[in-house]
Amino acid sequence: MAEIRRESILGLDNIRLDLPVAGLGSRSLAAFLDYLGLGVVGFAWIVVSVVLGTQVARGWTPVFVVAGLFLLDWGYFAVQEILGGGRTLGKRLLKLRVVTAEGGTPGAGPLLIRNLVRSLDLFCGPLLMALDPLSRRLGDRLAGTLVVHEREREAAPLLGRVPPGWGARELAVVEAFLARARTLGDPAVAREMAERILLRIRRDAPELLAGLDPGADPVAAVRQALQAEEG
Repeated sequence: MAEIRRESILGLDNIRLDLPVAGLGSRSLAAFLDYLGLGVVGFAWIVVSVVLGTQVARGWTPVFVVAGLFLLDWGYFAVQEILGGGRTLGKRLLKLRVVTAEGGTPGAGPLLIRNLVRSLDLFCGPLLMALDPLSRRLGDRLAGTLVVHEREREAAPLLGRVPPGWGARELAVVEAFLARARTLGDPAVAREMAERILLRIRRDAPELLAGLDPGADPVAAVRQALQAEEG
C-alpha cells in the first residue's frame, strides 16, 4: 500500500489542518485503473462508429472515431469528477478524491480546468508530482486542487452560537478543528490552533468569551465559547 503523507492546508487565520495527501504511487494506480475503464469504453465507441459509418453515414467512420475518442478522453475524467464529488472510478477504488486547497469540494470550473491539460500531464505530470510536496500535477496547479486519501467522515460538533459575520468557510474550519482536536498527535498543535480561534472570536465577538477562565484549556474554551456539542 502506498505511504500516506500528511500535509497541511491553510484555514481560518492561517490555522493549519492536516490532509492525507495522495502521492505519486496511489495516484498513478488510480489513473491506470481509470484508463483501463476508458479503454473499454473507447473500444465500444470504435465498434459503434464502424457500425454508424457503414450503415448510417458512409465514409464518416474516421470522424466518429476521432471526435468520440477526444470527447471520451476529456469528458471521462471531468464528468465523473463533477458528478462524483471529485472522484473517478479509479479514485473510488483507491479511496481518493479531488479537493480544493482549503480541503473543500471543488466546483465544476476547477474540475474542468484540471482536466484540460490531462494529455500534457501524461508526460510531465509524474515528474511534477514527484517534485511537489503536495504531489500536484500541472492541472492541479492551474485549478488550485489537491488529491487526498478519503477518511471516515467525522461527526461535526453542533455550534450553539457563532460570531456575527462568520461565513461557511469559518464555520467549516472551526467544526473540522473541534472534530479532530482529540486526535491531533501533538497537543501543542491543538492548543495553538485553539488560541488562534480564540483570538478571532475575541476580535469579532468578545462577548462570547465573557466568564471564561483565562487559564482554561484553549480547546475547552473554544467549545465553551461557541457552546459546541458533539453531533
